[in-house]
Amino acid sequence: MNSQDKKVSRNDPCPCGSGRKYKKCCLPRHEAPRPRGLEDQTEKPFIAELRPDVDEKVDRLLQRLERGDHQLEGEITALLNEYPRYHTTNYAMGVYLAVAKKDAPRAMRFFEKAVEILPPFAEAHFNLGNTARQACQIPKAVTAYRAAQRYSERGDGIAELARKELQWLEKVLLKATPFLSLDAYLANAKLFDAAFELLSAAEFERAARLFQEVLKENPEHVQSYGNLGLAYAGLGQRSDALACLDRALELDPGYEPARLNRRIIAQMREGEPFIPHAVYETEFYRKRLERESQLRPKL
Repeated sequence: MNSQDKKVSRNDPCPCGSGRKYKKCCLPRHEAPRPRGLEDQTEKPFIAELRPDVDEKVDRLLQRLERGDHQLEGEITALLNEYPRYHTTNYAMGVYLAVAKKDAPRAMRFFEKAVEILPPFAEAHFNLGNTARQACQIPKAVTAYRAAQRYSERGDGIAELARKELQWLEKVLLKATPFLSLDAYLANAKLFDAAFELLSAAEFERAARLFQEVLKENPEHVQSYGNLGLAYAGLGQRSDALACLDRALELDPGYEPARLNRRIIAQMREGEPFIPHAVYETEFYRKRLERESQLRPKL
């Protein structure tokens, strides 16, 4: 970047004369921002096409969406079909699905595509974090918010918004747990996810060992007791399965999956493997997040 470019703010008119903001025109071509505070992190090289004409069409559509026009799916879809590998068309579809359709899981996929195409796309990272949080994919949300902080430029406000989201997540997720940091909590959550995958694959012995590891670090984690009970049932260990489900209900008397599974497992015979015909508990975070979201202050 030359000395003239260094004086240009990302929200200033682009010096190329296009009339667009620098951040939506030549900034990505001139310099992919280095992550702030992580100078030793290696960034993957990327090449991203820039189409100011497409960006202008996206801007107009998003302005209409902001004004309350939710009848845009056809126009956004047509633009995305014409430019499927362009960052702002994928971003536009993500915003539409999140705002007009309230469909966080689908929106999340388009934000992921947008940041895959243009990694320094701070707005897309932030929206990816929001939709991942709404879908209760908390590790993905944390990663996205941190990326939004890294790629945010001074004055755009994105880093501050991401910081507030991370603070709120940390407050909610660490409440009533033994963890001292968000990263420690997330490491335990990933261990739970690995255990659940094994349980879903009927690898009961390995699943039981991992659920036990989760409980060593988080001894009052209700879902782990509930799923450990299912793993023991699959191994034919009726008494151990019932003890785990009883512990889950002791910790949370309103935890309905444990109550339903206990009723079924009580019918099994000791020593005979038994797979309960019930839905496994997959939502590691949802119940707590939903309760806390009701009391959450507006950003």
